[in-house]
Amino acid sequence: MFRLQELIDRLGGELHGDGNVAVARVATLEKAGEGDLAFLANRKYLSQVAACSASALIVAPEVREQLSDRALIVTADPYLYFARVAQLFNPQPAPRAGVHRFAAVESAVPASVEIGPGACVEEGVELGENVVIGANCFVGRGTRIGRGTRLYANVTVYHDCVIGEDCILHSGVVIGADGFGFAREKSGAWVKIPQTGRVVIGNDVEIGAGTTIDRGALDDTVIGDGVKLDNLIQIAHNVRVGEHTIMAGCAGVAG
Repeated sequence: MFRLQELIDRLGGELHGDGNVAVARVATLEKAGEGDLAFLANRKYLSQVAACSASALIVAPEVREQLSDRALIVTADPYLYFARVAQLFNPQPAPRAGVHRFAAVESAVPASVEIGPGACVEEGVELGENVVIGANCFVGRGTRIGRGTRLYANVTVYHDCVIGEDCILHSGVVIGADGFGFAREKSGAWVKIPQTGRVVIGNDVEIGAGTTIDRGALDDTVIGDGVKLDNLIQIAHNVRVGEHTIMAGCAGVAG
């Protein structure tokens, strides 16, 4: 639970009303009740505020005077402020340090790492502090995973990939599978081209469930810092995704 003044001190914004009002959750205008902090990001929903029972609201400066009877946090971007408050109320759980007895780990790992049941970490893998490897994950030989990165259950990372710090890979993600490369003989038969590049993922990247990122044919496939990928996205070999790019689900990027 936070008092409004505490939120202002941490996140900025302008307080209107009683700074001692306490809030424990964020909620929509429609569902918010006592102890909730709601947000108004679009003026078209202003009519809903009268029926809203939230203890306080996050609003833009242009609607402050119309809501002068409410406890408010006034900010230029209410939706962004809501996101930051939601992070405060819902922090990422800390790793439960240790290697499960049903995990197969062939590399030395820091004591702060959590490795779940059924996970396989091959030889030559480097894991940073506070990495989480969920149940039934596979991390191939020579891969490096940076501090604070979390792999949810059933993630597969092939050999020699690089994943940066503070990344999140959701269930079913596959990193480093072969790119789709074949040369055709005169007979019509296809000759597979070995895919010898890597996948290199920067820091603070989030990858949605079921997304696949193929390794490069010769050069690396690169995902820049701060990239956010939704579910069921295909990133082909040798693609370079620039910093802070965001992609919605079911997209495909050809190599």
